[in-house]
Amino acid sequence: MDYLMYYGMTHNPFDKSVQTVIKTIDYKELTFRLNYLIKTLGLGVVTGRPGAGKTIILRDFVRQLDPNQYRVNYIPLSTVSVSDFYDQLAVNIGLEPAYRKAQKFRQIQERITEMHDIERVTPIFIIDEAQYLNGAILDELMLITNFDMDAQKKCVVILAGLPVLAQRIQRPQFEAFRQRIAINYQVIGMENEEAVHYVNDKFKAAGVTSPIINKEAVQTIIKNAGESIRRLDLIITQCLILGANKQQKIIDNETVFEANSELALL
Repeated sequence: MDYLMYYGMTHNPFDKSVQTVIKTIDYKELTFRLNYLIKTLGLGVVTGRPGAGKTIILRDFVRQLDPNQYRVNYIPLSTVSVSDFYDQLAVNIGLEPAYRKAQKFRQIQERITEMHDIERVTPIFIIDEAQYLNGAILDELMLITNFDMDAQKKCVVILAGLPVLAQRIQRPQFEAFRQRIAINYQVIGMENEEAVHYVNDKFKAAGVTSPIINKEAVQTIIKNAGESIRRLDLIITQCLILGANKQQKIIDNETVFEANSELALL
């Protein structure tokens, strides 16, 4: 049975492809900092546990940027050498990477300068899974973002990763790198009351006005999800599928336990 039709939903608001974003405390706090970063330029660090919502917030922030003013470059592969990392940067801004590292460095800086000074476009580099970056690449990021003897900033670099990234850059050898960080925010996830509002607002976005999941079951879902928004979305989706199959108008704890059990290995 089609669970969307059964529950009168226009779409599944808990699907990761849906662009409806609930403005949680983390959303507001991180967005405020990101707006500051793109005005001042420089380095930013965004961390959070898996599923806490950092990628959703970053994606929504990028979606709202004016493409005439900002060029966003997403780099998902961070387990590479310095040379390979420079290759990724070069390709992302439309360059054919040079052979030697020094040449790559120069051509990347020149292209960033051209974009910022002449084209009036600010390059933004989002490096995902940044907890895997080696120390040499962190050093190179300081150098590649150093313009006119560190007197100017011409691009934005956002490192996104697990909390271990923030812990790592606290080490003494990264003191110089740490001093260049303009923003540093850890996405925590939702507390109980905020999670309840999140669930209700998501359902409203799909055209649902009456409760589909009883209050006790919602609390069980939140508890099982921990602080992971991704996990919460998965559990609710599974509950909807199971509930429709059982022709259950109001989803209860029994269905939640069943859904959580089926998702245990995910």
